[in-house]
Amino acid sequence: MRALLLITLSWFAFTSSVQAEDTGLRRFEIGIQTADVRTGCIGSAFSCPIPSFALGAGGAMNLNQHFSLDANFFITPQSASYITNTFGGHASELLLGARAEVRARHYGFFLKAQPGYFSWSHLITEVTSRTPPVGRQTNFASNAGAGLEYSPSARIHLRGEVTDLVLHQGNSWTNNLQPSAGIYYGLGRQIQWKPPVYEANRAHRFNDTANLTLLTASTLAITADAITTQRDLARGDREGDPFARPLVKYGWSGEISAMTLEIGAEILGMYGLHRIGQHRAERLVPVCLAIAHGIFAYGNANVSNAGHGSE
Repeated sequence: MRALLLITLSWFAFTSSVQAEDTGLRRFEIGIQTADVRTGCIGSAFSCPIPSFALGAGGAMNLNQHFSLDANFFITPQSASYITNTFGGHASELLLGARAEVRARHYGFFLKAQPGYFSWSHLITEVTSRTPPVGRQTNFASNAGAGLEYSPSARIHLRGEVTDLVLHQGNSWTNNLQPSAGIYYGLGRQIQWKPPVYEANRAHRFNDTANLTLLTASTLAITADAITTQRDLARGDREGDPFARPLVKYGWSGEISAMTLEIGAEILGMYGLHRIGQHRAERLVPVCLAIAHGIFAYGNANVSNAGHGSE
């Protein structure tokens, strides 16, 4: 009897230790996702007949803890209220690409890039007669952006992302902001990896001189971009950056809101990378933002009255 009790207790101890060591990452993931599909209306009109809410499914195959292949399909349940030669019916998109992620046990930051197609189900296909033909139109699209993942348990993964959907239609390319969120469930065998553990005595201070200097540089570049953007918008130019476009069109109140959100996200991302020991990536975030906004500000400064849209 005593031997049986010892065996039982040993088994429970073993299974508990296995569960405690669950890395929370499986080979495959399936889930549902929602997206706000925007195809050119934001920034050009306050009311738009094009539907935006989309619902779909997604899947992923995790190659290791840092890289995976992702696929997403979205469709708008509601159709457009009327049709033109650029939109009509239900919008759908299918995207397949790669995701790169740095992660801890319960959260991670990722970048993704996905080519695919974007399709309208019922629009005017030829403007040649009084009763033009209608049908489906499918165009090449690509989607790229960044996101945050939170895993409350070993198999459940919540993801939110903000991406730029680049759509080719006719002879033109458009950039469209596309935020999305989804919940995924892990399937298959567990991928072995060791989640990083934060050790304060081995890490530099988050608010050290290097980080403060880089944050100051990126903030100055963002401010220069904001000033030149508002100057160009006052001339009648159009904001070209799909991430900033929904806010900056409202003038300085929207511009300051966009700056606050971006700088806040920058600090949050840097701190998250700092906590999981990704110190090179931590410093790279403000460097990339400073370079990008510096280029945008320089481009805006050289925009003529009849030039292209601001960044």
